[in-house]
Amino acid sequence: MNSPIRVIVADDHVLVRRGIRAFLDTCEDLAIVGEADSAESAAATCVELSPDVALVDLVMPGGGVEATRLIRAQSPATQVLVLTSYEDDGQIVQAIQAGALSYLLKDADADTLVDAIRRTARGESILHPRVATRLIQAVRSPGGDAQPTALDRLSQREREVLELMADGLSNQVIATRMGIGEKTVKTHVSNVLAKLDLDDRTQAAVFAWRSGVKS
Repeated sequence: MNSPIRVIVADDHVLVRRGIRAFLDTCEDLAIVGEADSAESAAATCVELSPDVALVDLVMPGGGVEATRLIRAQSPATQVLVLTSYEDDGQIVQAIQAGALSYLLKDADADTLVDAIRRTARGESILHPRVATRLIQAVRSPGGDAQPTALDRLSQREREVLELMADGLSNQVIATRMGIGEKTVKTHVSNVLAKLDLDDRTQAAVFAWRSGVKS
């Protein structure tokens, strides 16, 4: 049996942390290994415990965006899944720029949360539908800093992979769509991130929308 996905919950409301823990403890492949109530304690907990996924609320002492930034800098193996009630455009973009891989709202049902944790642990980006819409609107707005010329570094195949990544598809689904092996897709994804100087799939999706690859 594979080791369970290690998760910490960073939220300054004790009842929220207890509720999430109570539900996730029923999932055999998930293990809550720690809790935090501030940006500083979230980062320190991740450094100490090296969880696979950190669930981070945006509103806490120090701020969820700062928590995300610290976690990604100090515990790079930990993926951040923002779980919050806030869907402000600025907060969404800031959280993703800080390194969050996924973004869910607290009105998501329990099964959606569990699926998002599992997929985030695999490096897949999960965005709540309303968040995805607002993110697209935000990155399409005037003043975006995308650099379309960077697309010249990509091969045609890599551009196709980038477009499918922007749809939030997993490597397995991309492989099926393109009729190639999943290992080949992983290679293309790595090349796309390296050539565009991006850290993760979420940033790649944002780039795709800003540069016009997706419209």
